[in-house]
Amino acid sequence: MKILAVANRKGGVAKSATCIGLAHAAIQKGLRVLLVDLDAQRNFSNSFLPTGAHEGEASSSLMLFADGAHIVPEVLQPGVAIIRAVEELSQLVTPKDPQDLKRPARYLSQFKNDFDVCIIDTPGVLGVNPPMTISGLIAADVVVCPFTVGLFESDAVSDLWQYLGTVKRKFNPKLRLMGLLPSKINTSSREERMALEAVREKHGKHILPLILGERSAVKQAIAARKPVWKGIRGAGHKVAAQEWLTATNYILNDLGGF
Repeated sequence: MKILAVANRKGGVAKSATCIGLAHAAIQKGLRVLLVDLDAQRNFSNSFLPTGAHEGEASSSLMLFADGAHIVPEVLQPGVAIIRAVEELSQLVTPKDPQDLKRPARYLSQFKNDFDVCIIDTPGVLGVNPPMTISGLIAADVVVCPFTVGLFESDAVSDLWQYLGTVKRKFNPKLRLMGLLPSKINTSSREERMALEAVREKHGKHILPLILGERSAVKQAIAARKPVWKGIRGAGHKVAAQEWLTATNYILNDLGGF
């Protein structure tokens, strides 16, 4: 099982949308997929309706931080399962023993032969308090970081990459930094296009050769709990579908040749 974490230091940069798109793409490819929501906002969880399978016994992602837990993912369909977030995640604090940050990684390793891909959504915070993001990064093989133009004032890109490098060096040597994903870009705005080009010029080696535009079709697809490339209507929707298919296929192929 290849584990992909989607992370950034702020909310509103399409982390959950990226996880949702990747989940739909992986399922469409026939992969066995485990979804893990570590964000107390639960956007990733709410995008996949419960089926009633394992009702009353399915584990929440809060249990990934508990000692001696028995983790039971909720089955959505054959080969697809989810470990949902709960609001109580927001109450987690830095563990006294730094080794406890690795507890979710140990639990998820139990499923390494049951799934092909695990996708982890994280909250818009870094550091160890709360510990969800760093624990997700410790569990991951690969991290992708969506960003919006305007987020990267000053040395924010370098700071983010330095933080990920620190996690790699101190906690998870196998973590691979796939790259930063331009997201929610207003492609009709000359200013945003120029700002994105400036980011690419300065941090080119970190920026993925992809772009996800700010498009109403994406919001509508997420609200309908379906891939944006299904039921295409209109030119704008077609552009959004192509952007997301290109991005999700690129990331899954880079993740494990899927």
